[in-house]
Amino acid sequence: MVQPGGTFYSALFLLTLKGAVGDTWGVAYSLPSLCVLRGSSAAMSCNYTYPSQHVVTRAFWCNYPMDTDLTQQPRYAGRARAACNTTEQRCSLIIDGPNAGDDDQYNCRILADQTLNKWTGRPGIMLSTTDLQVEIVGAATEGNDVRLVCKTSCYLSSSPTYSWKKNGEPLEMEPTKNNELLLHPVSREDGGRYSCAVKGHEDLSSAEVDLNVTYSPKNTTALVSMPAEIPEGGSVTLSCSSDANPPVQNYTWFKENVTSPVAAGQNFTITNFTSAENGLYYCQAANPLGSQNSSAVPLRVSSPAAVTLISMYVGVAAAALVTLSALSWFFVWFCRRNREMKKDGSKDVLPNFAEKDASVDNVPQDDVQYSTISVQQPNGRLDAGPSTVDAVHYSTLKFGRAAPGDAAQYASVHFPQTGPGDGCGVVYSNVAHRK
Repeated sequence: MVQPGGTFYSALFLLTLKGAVGDTWGVAYSLPSLCVLRGSSAAMSCNYTYPSQHVVTRAFWCNYPMDTDLTQQPRYAGRARAACNTTEQRCSLIIDGPNAGDDDQYNCRILADQTLNKWTGRPGIMLSTTDLQVEIVGAATEGNDVRLVCKTSCYLSSSPTYSWKKNGEPLEMEPTKNNELLLHPVSREDGGRYSCAVKGHEDLSSAEVDLNVTYSPKNTTALVSMPAEIPEGGSVTLSCSSDANPPVQNYTWFKENVTSPVAAGQNFTITNFTSAENGLYYCQAANPLGSQNSSAVPLRVSSPAAVTLISMYVGVAAAALVTLSALSWFFVWFCRRNREMKKDGSKDVLPNFAEKDASVDNVPQDDVQYSTISVQQPNGRLDAGPSTVDAVHYSTLKFGRAAPGDAAQYASVHFPQTGPGDGCGVVYSNVAHRK
């Protein structure tokens, strides 16, 4: 049995040998057995004594029952280094990169009197090599206590300390005990790939082991495919999502204040939506470890009045555009007629419409701003001929809701200055409706 401690012990394992003539020989090993990491190194030593009438000519290491120098064996070539001093009566051996094939018994052999006497100390040191393996102890379900154990096939003689990695990154702050990593309790964030190593030999770490933490559904959410207001007779689809391990097996849909489920499955579609379907809907996600409900989402049928009102807005906007277009051509004609009469010395016939407001009392769309129409002179003058009168630009028609209670301006007609004194560079009319 291997005891805790350093690489070597001060206590010696003593072997007494009997010589052919009855003399006593003594061989002491550093320890009876040795356990090391595969790929590291194995160091061992022996001390020997012999009767003074003999002369030791050579000492070396061998594998029982073989009695040849192991440094000369092909499988140890370049890996085994022995140092034997006949004066000090001591032999040491270091094997670099030991592997499973090196598991064997190692003995000191002594040659004396020009090999007339040969002695092998038996039993020798039993060498065992091991790899590291991570073992998961405990059910890896969220909330349970789990231990990760760094295991070896034999008890390492160096009494090492251990280090851990998760997904290839060192774990410095996690609680450890001897060769164990403690997850108390385990959570879904602890899931990942774990490996262990002996400090000082991090390059000889274990293979990675996947810690698969199971948990009940989390972050369950209900999503709707369109705005919460659905046109009557239309359709709407709701989808449910959730994070769970193992994955969600059952999705169930409920409507608040209704005892029975309204549907099953991850997606739920309501066709021919009516006011009877108005309400709050939520989903439930379940796996073998538990279930979770989502927050409720509201669904309701949209008001028919809203659709009618939009149609009215479009109709009034079109009518306003036609009216304003006619006004623009009327004022262009007045500008031209005014200039012609001035040439003849006639009195200015252009009516003074500047900044004059006209109330429109019968327009029901009091929250729509329709447009602004501008007449521009792109090239030449208006009196240059009929073609220049045709080069009039109009703005686009825009409409949108005004804030409740605000005065809404429907349109303005603006004529730019076409020439000195022609009087057309002012706003001739504003058509506005006030609430």
